[in-house]
Amino acid sequence: MAPEAQQLRTYGNWRRPKSAGLGGLGLVPTAVLFLFLAVAGTAAPLNLWIAAITLAVGAVVLVPLAVRDRYGRHMGTLLYSRLAWWRGVMKGQNVYRSGILSKVPGGKSLLPGLAMASDMYEATDGLGRSFGMIRYHEVEHFAVAMSCSAQGGSLVDQGDIDTWVANWGAFMQTMSGEPNLVGFQVVVEVAPDSGEKLHNEIRHQRAATASPLAQRVMADIDRDYPSGSPTINTYVSFVYDAASTIGRSKRTAAEMAVEIGRRLPSLTSRLATTGAGAAAPLSATELAEIVRTAYEPGVSQLIDQARAAGRGSGLTWSQAGPTTHHAKAKSYWHDGATSVTWMMGEAPRGEIFSDVLKHLLSSHNDIDRKRVALIYRPHSPAEAAAIADRDFRAARSRTETTRTGQAHAEAEYLAAAKTRQEEARGAGLTLFGLVVTATVMDADEEEGNARVLAAETAVDNLSAPARIALRYAWGSQDAAFLAALPIGVILPEHVVLKLPKTLK
Repeated sequence: MAPEAQQLRTYGNWRRPKSAGLGGLGLVPTAVLFLFLAVAGTAAPLNLWIAAITLAVGAVVLVPLAVRDRYGRHMGTLLYSRLAWWRGVMKGQNVYRSGILSKVPGGKSLLPGLAMASDMYEATDGLGRSFGMIRYHEVEHFAVAMSCSAQGGSLVDQGDIDTWVANWGAFMQTMSGEPNLVGFQVVVEVAPDSGEKLHNEIRHQRAATASPLAQRVMADIDRDYPSGSPTINTYVSFVYDAASTIGRSKRTAAEMAVEIGRRLPSLTSRLATTGAGAAAPLSATELAEIVRTAYEPGVSQLIDQARAAGRGSGLTWSQAGPTTHHAKAKSYWHDGATSVTWMMGEAPRGEIFSDVLKHLLSSHNDIDRKRVALIYRPHSPAEAAAIADRDFRAARSRTETTRTGQAHAEAEYLAAAKTRQEEARGAGLTLFGLVVTATVMDADEEEGNARVLAAETAVDNLSAPARIALRYAWGSQDAAFLAALPIGVILPEHVVLKLPKTLK
């Protein structure tokens, strides 16, 4: 008898945190609503006009907070983003110029926007490996990145894949106890192979006694294989807060380099059990090369040639940024290329399999370069318990007060109850998001526009099997582009007004 087929595991129960409130209002807007009603009720016996004006003001203030789109964003957020975008365009903040002819001090090519106030340091971890450490001065965060040799799911037994997924879940759970960890990223980059690595390997392995047939075969391989073949790079970056665990004093860059260097060997060994393969920290030069290639894809072959020659590119962090960029509402032009970035508006509903991102991570002929970044912000065990209890109470309150959509409210209640039960058994809670960037090389304007539209269609088709609702990073294409790079830019931590994690 044939062995029984192994049952495929499914995953799900992702939930958007919600607070208790009436309708689409949260807890605070609901309290404001009752305040307006109380003032109007008190003023009505004395003057109906004052009561009517109070109710009108309350409607103007609260209606934008009650109406939400399919992604859970209320109208107030949308209006604010539009106003902020047009204000920035009027000030010329969507255009950036760097280099020796720009106003940037020292003629440097600094990273734009949120990453401009950043520095790069070089340090050594506990195994003697050199790593680059990025410091973001405005938020006092320090980021390091690793390069992984991810094995992928091709020709791998399902049992091994299930083990990798389970180990990845355990890894995320341990991250909630990582001291001072703000968050971490997993970035998968799909880019065309320049062929320099293959060419260098063939050139060094060629034997003088090789037969003419073997030489012709290898020459054909050297000429034909690199064309159209993609290369897939996987990076994991970790972001730490400089605040000390004892007190609130900020640690210096030297202290953070020592602290992070002690943790990197443990992180790399734990990543190896998740299917990430051999992981090694990226040096300062390698990080600069990754960022520079993202902004100017045309230099990728020059960088590969410099690496193959053994001399290295010599790029520094002050040379990694673009020479010029122009951010539009739904696209981003930078150094001869145009990129479009999407953010996850909604996680997949229902249950999914472990290969849910297979199509989204695959290459496509209409996209020259693509990055898919998963951003994780783990809650501490204390925060996780408080959030699970709060979500459970809010979901139970909605089942008692909702008259329409009762089935949806009950499903939310059951999901919140399951999350609360799993958290009590030791599971962790993690905020996560997804950023997708598609880049095409520019030709003339007409052809460039056609290629951008083709890339947008390709991303729509690739994301459909994953059941992930992607939305344009409207009015923030340049910032979202940074968030998809493996350099530790976690956007919610860089906003001017930061809310506690329990209120986000």
